[in-house]
Amino acid sequence: MITLRIAVTALLGLGPACAGLTNPDPSERAPGAEPSTGATGSPATRAGGLKVASWNLEWLNRSDATGPVKRVEADYARLRRYADELDADVIALQEVDGEQAARRVFDTARYQLFVAEQGDPQRTGFAVRRGLVVERLPDYQALDVGQVRVGVDIAVAHAGHRLRLLSVHLKSACFSEPASSEKSDCKKLFRQLPVLEAWIDARGEEGVAALVLGDFNRRFFAQPDEPFWSELDDGVPALSDLWSPTEGRRSLCWDNKYPDFIDHLVLNQAASALALRDSFVQQRYHESDAAHKRVLSDHCPLSIVLGDGSLPAREKSAARDAALDTREHKDQRIKGNIGAHQRKIYHAPDCPDYARTQIDESKHERWFSTREQAEAAGFQRSGNCP
Repeated sequence: MITLRIAVTALLGLGPACAGLTNPDPSERAPGAEPSTGATGSPATRAGGLKVASWNLEWLNRSDATGPVKRVEADYARLRRYADELDADVIALQEVDGEQAARRVFDTARYQLFVAEQGDPQRTGFAVRRGLVVERLPDYQALDVGQVRVGVDIAVAHAGHRLRLLSVHLKSACFSEPASSEKSDCKKLFRQLPVLEAWIDARGEEGVAALVLGDFNRRFFAQPDEPFWSELDDGVPALSDLWSPTEGRRSLCWDNKYPDFIDHLVLNQAASALALRDSFVQQRYHESDAAHKRVLSDHCPLSIVLGDGSLPAREKSAARDAALDTREHKDQRIKGNIGAHQRKIYHAPDCPDYARTQIDESKHERWFSTREQAEAAGFQRSGNCP
């Protein structure tokens, strides 16, 4: 793990951390790349914040009737309508066969497109609304541990913060197996784990708000202490403590066919502090398009809105409510919470999610005096607790 060494100004995402967007370290800039604002004029950030999304477009090809998903123009038009409905400022893309394919869905008058240079029909990338200050950084080649997809790395200026975003599509077919699995797919996936963790830790050390978005091909929250997520979210360095809005939720994509998310929006501590936590949305396809499922995508877009950092009031309110709850339960400070799949987990006061965890006793959630009492009742320690 990288040792945490960080200045207060970097922690806040101010000063030099922001100036670095327009004067980046030349070693990080892609060859010939310069920071860009796209079209001239005011930034596109909406009053409600920056909407960030991820969408796996399932073998999006540049040509009609080509590739595993043989779309025609009417199908691309249908995808364009969903892109318009999504109306995000930054969209992490997966399974896109180059910029030419992305152009068939995202209007280049509205979006700048950044797609991995890797010669793979399932590339990662980004669509970024014109007007935002964005910098294309070198593709994260280290994720290619052997014929797998690289990540696309960008920096975006938002509300005085320099955000780093990485679009990923990790090795498939190892959705829930243990790290010890002998499956070749699992071996590759778990070789990608320390590489991804290194990127996240580097952003934590820099004090930069960072998001990893995309198709992780892993059911992070389907089982307690899931090994990939537990290692990725080990909280070292401290600013690399992670949060994903998919935790505790079930996927409703295509009538809940795949209830456990494998697409995730993963935010480090600095990015999580900007997130409007009730803004998470899984955009579903219309029932009237059920007949077109094969030419839409087997993944639904996910999105969340980042505020300007002026909303600690939301966190303070949660902390205040938690304190009131604690006074009502003076001798019971352990929160027993029931999440997805009736998963029973508990949070102690030193756990990162303690303040925002609310107890609903009508759902059989409970307070406990000790961790031992919680465990005796079948609750397990939350994976991100110390």
